[in-house]
Amino acid sequence: MFQQNSLSSIIGPDLSIDGDLSIKGNLLIYGKVNGNIVCEGILTMSKGSEVHGNIKTHNADISGILNGDIESKEKISLSSTAALNGNLLASILVIEDGASFNGLCTMAKGKAVSTRIKTKKIASLNEGATK
Repeated sequence: MFQQNSLSSIIGPDLSIDGDLSIKGNLLIYGKVNGNIVCEGILTMSKGSEVHGNIKTHNADISGILNGDIESKEKISLSSTAALNGNLLASILVIEDGASFNGLCTMAKGKAVSTRIKTKKIASLNEGATK
């Protein structure tokens, strides 16, 4: 699921984070995040995970609950267990049967995705790490 030679960070099922995150590599979420996320790689939310905040990423695979807007440079996938309550901006969108999506969808195919989501940096995972 993660790209080879890329940094990966994991938020475990018993972990709850209050604050904004900035990740240079990939991020796998099993737990809860109350804050905005900027991820330069692939953001994956597992079934049972929750994010209450906005997400800006390169690619996203959502299987949990997202209460906030999501912006992706390429692809967003909403699995059958996903619940998105917010607006979505991506070039490619995949929605499986059973997924819940309440918001507006903007497709930006072949265009650079704008930075509509404003975040304030609080925590930075993988900062200073090299690829």
